[in-house]
Amino acid sequence: MGRNVSTEPLVCDRCGAASVIQIELTLPDGTEVDFCSCHRCESRWWNQDGEALALDTVLEMARRSRS
Repeated sequence: MGRNVSTEPLVCDRCGAASVIQIELTLPDGTEVDFCSCHRCESRWWNQDGEALALDTVLEMARRSRS
């Protein structure tokens, strides 16, 4: 099932540009996360349920598999 995705353009917190892409991903442990990238300043970040995730956290989740 797909997640609810806003039709509003994403805005980069770093530079304020509305040229952000968002890619929905499902990690090996089944966790759904969003990868976001700004075309203007090349800032990149991860979110889960609207909350920011540190890269270390995403990498740890990606190492886990479903039990």
